[in-house]
Amino acid sequence: MIRSTLHNHTTLCDGRSSPEEMAQAAVAAGFSDLGFSGHSPAPFDAGSLRDEAAYRETILKLREKYAGTLRVHVGMEQDYLAPVQRCTDWDYRIGSVHFLERDGEHHAVDWDEMRFGALLAAFGGPDHAVRAYYASVADMVRTQRPDIVGHFDLIGKFNADERFFREDESYRRIALEALDVVIESGCVPEVNASGFRWRGRPYPDGFLLRRLRERNCPLTLQADCHDARELLRFIPEAAALLRQHGFRSALQWIDGAWEEVGLEPA
Repeated sequence: MIRSTLHNHTTLCDGRSSPEEMAQAAVAAGFSDLGFSGHSPAPFDAGSLRDEAAYRETILKLREKYAGTLRVHVGMEQDYLAPVQRCTDWDYRIGSVHFLERDGEHHAVDWDEMRFGALLAAFGGPDHAVRAYYASVADMVRTQRPDIVGHFDLIGKFNADERFFREDESYRRIALEALDVVIESGCVPEVNASGFRWRGRPYPDGFLLRRLRERNCPLTLQADCHDARELLRFIPEAAALLRQHGFRSALQWIDGAWEEVGLEPA
């Protein structure tokens, strides 16, 4: 049973609901814990936090307001190219690669199809872009050590039906090499249910889930919510898929620590 959620965005960055609305929805859903993970401030990211201190203050006030009803956690989704300066300021960090840099320009991995096409062109084609993306994920894990690795294969967001590149054996080998770095690091990979919205399956893809299962790697299931009405959107579908791959539990952040919780339907 889902009692906790960590990957959530509000109007303070690129979300559509206020922190207060998210808290109210979490209480209504019967959650014990709610984490906020604003996008780390970055001048090249229009959807990032504009004021890190104000964000932290806002969430801490919400923690006080809901004390005894809902445990509120102050997190950060830090982009690989915009890491936080003081890790101790945050209850947890989600590490993600939303941008790749080329010749001084920042190219969005997941903004829209047009900008993704521009990214591929900037790298001289999908092969080089794919390699750069997964090299960035691996380096992020090695050097920044986030608590959670967000939407591991986000580069496939717009690639339903292999519209932009083939997800062939070469692609899978590159992705698996990076995933092995995640597994060996001890960082917790996220199964991000929002992938269903874009490509009909979560991040990471099935062949990556199989590797995680083979290596007995614990994972956490998150919705990547941007709207208070969607705190659990696609979570049942993602949980069902995990059960099909042999997973029986996932990690949830309960009262400031990981707890293994079963994936059985409520």
